[in-house]
Amino acid sequence: MKKYFKKMWMLYLRIFKYHLLKCGKESYIGMAVVIRPNCVSIGYKSFIGPRCWLASKVEIGNFVMIAARVAIVGGDHRFDVVGIPSIEAGRSENKPVKIHDDVWIGHGAIIMHGVTIGEGAVVAAGAVVTKDVDSYSIVAGVPASKIKMRFNEDDIIKHQKALEQKREMINL
Repeated sequence: MKKYFKKMWMLYLRIFKYHLLKCGKESYIGMAVVIRPNCVSIGYKSFIGPRCWLASKVEIGNFVMIAARVAIVGGDHRFDVVGIPSIEAGRSENKPVKIHDDVWIGHGAIIMHGVTIGEGAVVAAGAVVTKDVDSYSIVAGVPASKIKMRFNEDDIIKHQKALEQKREMINL
């Protein structure tokens, strides 16, 4: 019975509240999340924690974990127009964000628009991601920079094979 209500709740969120482009099975959206309508797609078995803010065009892959209070922002106000106050200068182009499979984004991280986060990457809590993140790297800081790799080369190959088997099992 609990699974049924969870499924119905996610259907309500997908269609009526957030107008998601796609929401994969077994995905979860926490409480008090703000999502820009008609701009977000979520893959299979992904998690969006409470109080997240998705204000950009976002494509979230499979098996992604996004902790609480993560913000994905974009289309910032223009401040480079001479003679016009920033509040009147309009907004820049809102570039899409791509989050590949098996990514973990820590509490309170901020992801700027136009960024791609590679497969298996980890973004530390509180990081501000302003540029692309390589697959299987761990980034931290403001602005975020690579601190180490998640796995060595041999383990990356093993992990990729295991992920591919999981994708095949669930027909992704």
